[in-house]
Amino acid sequence: MDVMTQMLSLLFILAIMGFAEIVSKLTKGKVPSALILALGYIVGFWTILPKDIVQNSGIATMYTICTFYCITNMATSIPVAEMKRQWKTILIACIGVIGICLTSFTIGILLFGKELVLSTVSSFAGGSGALIVIQQAAEELNLPNVAVAALIAGTTQILIGYPLTGVVLRREAKRLGVQYKSGNLTAHTMAEDGDKFKFKPFVKLQKFSSPTVILLKLTAIAVVSIWIQDVTGLNRLVACLILGFLASATGFLEADALGKAKANGICMTFMLAYLFGCFSAATPDVFFSLFFKILGLAVISTIGMYVMAFVASKIFKDITFDMCMGIILTCYHGFPVNVMLTEEAIDNVIEDKEEREVIASRMVPMMLVGGFTSVTFVSVLLASICASMLAAM
Repeated sequence: MDVMTQMLSLLFILAIMGFAEIVSKLTKGKVPSALILALGYIVGFWTILPKDIVQNSGIATMYTICTFYCITNMATSIPVAEMKRQWKTILIACIGVIGICLTSFTIGILLFGKELVLSTVSSFAGGSGALIVIQQAAEELNLPNVAVAALIAGTTQILIGYPLTGVVLRREAKRLGVQYKSGNLTAHTMAEDGDKFKFKPFVKLQKFSSPTVILLKLTAIAVVSIWIQDVTGLNRLVACLILGFLASATGFLEADALGKAKANGICMTFMLAYLFGCFSAATPDVFFSLFFKILGLAVISTIGMYVMAFVASKIFKDITFDMCMGIILTCYHGFPVNVMLTEEAIDNVIEDKEEREVIASRMVPMMLVGGFTSVTFVSVLLASICASMLAAM
């Protein structure tokens, strides 16, 4: 492969991704970039894009490295102290995933079959982390339709998740606005690890941090996670999450390590470019045969989420159904979309700037922790289990 072919392939891929982001910004997020990206790849592969464009671009070489870095980085995004304080939010997010599993593994399997449910349920429960695990399993098992189904699920859930999240969060913002006006609502300050979590034996090492040193630490965690998989059989990406959390908690890794290494953007770009490249296997017949089935599964999963949000609101009486549903719906988008949708909902119903800030201080941390719980640990673990079940079929 010559250099011109490689760079032209990369140029076309980045053009599709850039166009998707521009459309999303022009529409203020109303048209999600993930949706445009998926459509761009699909239409491209059906028309002018060669099926091997991702391989020709060289992105495939970087994908493995980027997945280790991104998965580990996910575990560093929320202070441990805030996670402890938001234990109810964590449980609500987990209850929501249980609802998705209950409906998918019963009604879903009955209507659409076991393979399709195993291919998609972890995408409904989380997002990019789960997609990576399922894509990896699909490659190892030579099941390209599994990877395509997971990607379609990740795109389809946007059509339901975005508008529904906006509805429940706007209602919650209105309710909190009434409390604020009556003087019964004060600002919430996110807990910092330095105040509540003292055991950080490696935190002094951070004074030596530079982009190179941070990447060194992330690579060391990747190497250990591969060793753990070889010894125990635990999926290496699940091991990365666990090690990333422990590294953050003990001060070995900085919060948002990839961001501080100035590598977050390029890693996410290469990772998404490779993942969406799996649509090369989605011929029109395959795509349309899967899309409506997966849309049906998304509706079934959403019903399960709705029921469990009602149950959670009865268990935790100080958290409303709308807030519980908002937390659970983070399964469908995660960070940073969960924050964007929360702020947008508040801005739409609250005019006073100070009032918006107080309400955001209440809602945003819950949505952050909810998304962190579902999109990282829970969905990646679920994807690992589903991958094992697919391998056993």
